[in-house]
Formats: sequence, C-alpha cells, structure tokens
Amino acid sequence: MAPDGLPREEETTFTVPVEAGRQSPPYAHTVRRRAAHPDHPLTIILGWPVPSWVLTAGPVVFVFLCGAAGLAAAEKLHGPGRGLLALGLLANLIALSARYRGPLVVLAITVALSLALGYGPIVVLPILLAVYTVAEYTPRSRLLPAAAVAAGAVVGTEALHGGKLSAPVILTEVFAVSLAVAAGLYLRTRADYITGLRDRAERLERERELLADRAVGEERVRIARELHDVVAHSVSLMVVQAQALAATGSNGEQAQALGRIADRGRDALSEMHRMLGVLRPQDAELPAREPQPGVRDLPALIERTREAGLAATLTVTGTQGELPAAVDLSAYRIVQEALTNVIRHAAAQRAIVTLTYFPDALEVVVLDDGTGVGQPAGADGADASGGHGLVGMRERVALFGGSFEAGDRGHGPGYRVRALIPLT
Repeated sequence: MAPDGLPREEETTFTVPVEAGRQSPPYAHTVRRRAAHPDHPLTIILGWPVPSWVLTAGPVVFVFLCGAAGLAAAEKLHGPGRGLLALGLLANLIALSARYRGPLVVLAITVALSLALGYGPIVVLPILLAVYTVAEYTPRSRLLPAAAVAAGAVVGTEALHGGKLSAPVILTEVFAVSLAVAAGLYLRTRADYITGLRDRAERLERERELLADRAVGEERVRIARELHDVVAHSVSLMVVQAQALAATGSNGEQAQALGRIADRGRDALSEMHRMLGVLRPQDAELPAREPQPGVRDLPALIERTREAGLAATLTVTGTQGELPAAVDLSAYRIVQEALTNVIRHAAAQRAIVTLTYFPDALEVVVLDDGTGVGQPAGADGADASGGHGLVGMRERVALFGGSFEAGDRGHGPGYRVRALIPLT
C-alpha cells in the first residue's frame, strides 16, 4: 500500500496457453490499471468510499480536542507553561496531518516532543496515533523497533518528568501502545486479504473471458470444416452436372455457358480449400472422408447413449421433410452435444429428445431429470464445470439466425436445451 494514501498504478500479468501444436508461442496479456479505490485499509474493509479528509483529519481533530481539554482542565502545570505546551500540541497536530507520507518520521517527532514536554494529555495520544499509522503502512521488519521506541517513550516521559512509575502504570502504557499496534496490523492484514481476493477474482474473470473467446473461435473453425464438406459436395455436383450437360450435344453458346459455370465451380472449390487450410492448425489431421451425420443418424446416437447408461428416447413430431444439409448436420451436433453434457455433468437417469418439424423451422429440445450440475453459469456459454459445451450449440444456431435457450426445466428437477433452426 502506498503510505501517502494516493491511488497507485498496478501491473498484473497472466498467461493463457495457446493450443498445442500451433507455431505461435504462448502469449501473455499484461493489464495496467489504476486502483479503483483509495489505499486506506479502512476504506477497503468497509467496501464503500470514505472521504479522504475524514480519514486524515478526523483522528487529528480528536487529538486536538483531547489535548485542548487537558490543557484547560489542568489547575497547576509542572515544567513548561501552557503556551509552550500549546505550541507542542500544535507541532504534534501538524506532524500527524502528514503521517501517511512519512509514518516513521512522524513517530520520531511525536516521541521527541513527548520526551521534551512530558505532559500526558498532549503527548500520549499523538504517539499512539503515530505508531498505529506505522503498523498500517510500514514494512513489518520496522514495526517491532518502532513499537519498542513508542513504548519506551511513553514510559520514559513519566520517568523524566517526575511521574510516579509503578508496575500497573508501566503495564497500562505498554498495553496501550500494543493495542494501537495490534489495531493497525489487523486493519492492514484484513485489507491485504480483501485486496488479494479482488485481484484474484478480476484475474480469473479475464482468463475466463479469454478462454471463452478462444473456445468460440475453435468451435467456429470446427463448424467451418464440417460445413465445408457439405458445401463442397454440393458444388462438386454442380460442376459435374454442368460438364455433363455441356458434353451432351448442347449448342455452342450453351456449351460455353456451362463450361464457364464448371470453371467458376472449380474456382470456388479451390478457394474453399484454401480458406480451410488457413483455418486449420498446421498439425491437424485431415478431416475424415466419411459422410457427415444428420438427423437420420439420431436413432443410432440414441442407442449408443442407452449403452452408456442413460435411458434416452427420441420423439419426432410434424411432417418430416428433406432438410438442408447444413441444418441436418447442425441438428445432429446439437443433440449429440446436449446428450454428452447430460452424461458427463447432470447425473440424470433419463433424457428425452424431441424433434418438431414446422413448415419453416426445425425445433430441437433435449430434456433430462438430472441436477443440472455443470450446466452454463454465464452468458458466454461456459459451463460451471469449466467447459464450453454450449458454445458450439449456440454458434450453430446463430449461424442460421435461430434462437437458443438453455436452463432449468421450470417444473421439477432437470435441465432443458432448446434450439429453433430456421429452414430458409
């Protein structure tokens, strides 16, 4: 903490690992920020801003009132007169006003004035406030010698100026100094603990956001690779059909037009392959050349889910029709990911998958009777367990401009995943 009580600039460095196999080295994000709160321990502990003038001037005003009352109440003064004591009190007040900038220097001034003046009502409280400030802001290695000097000054003042020294008096004065030191140390330790928790929470939040962003990027690459196969298959068929029509005896203009269509199709395929090469990590395996799954493969997926110990059922309502290839693939992936989340995190006994065909949309709903543990905790789609399983489902639905919902079922235990995918 800065002893002057002013906001200070802090630097926090944290590292997020890069996906294995990438050529780029791990990267570090360094965030330089201004503290959002003053560094006074009491402000940190209370959690709400206390005006700085209250923290700085309040104790000084209290010392002044106590000292003035002591001077006014004294019928007979030994040693220095009231005028000199008043000047000593003023010097203490000026020094204490700057106690945050030099705690040890202020303590030395109050000790010197105490030994010189020797009048308890105006010297004891300044020493206690000074040693309290030392406990709050100075390194702990200097605290013990400072506390010993303060205790010695309080006791020594009594001895130098004719006070009656006895064991109870000495113990009382040493206890007062110890209490001031303990109070300062407690506030300092508590404030450090709270500041550490806040910094750790902020750092974890930034790391979580970075990991969520990276998960979204990786999922989009995965979706792009899958859709590449779907689109590439359709474009390839267009090229083959155009070439076939051109070779079946079409007139010259038609043959040239069909040839241009075939050329444009081949160019499009080349560009798609090139873009996919940019997206794919350099050491990634080539995509499998098997057909992409679709709604037709859901019965087999349900059967594998049952073999894994989850009683899953599939219900299809509405008039089934031919789905666009991308929608067909996305619907299968959504059900697959939802069932995977149920098996891994929900501790469920049963899951119900429902496909509803509308004239212009396909609705996918997955219900379970589990606890919902491991389901998403934030808007970024990150699971409470730390995964990002819902990121893929949300991204797939967003690809078609549809809607996606995930949360408690609303009636009874369990979780509900719903995706509405437009067909046009």
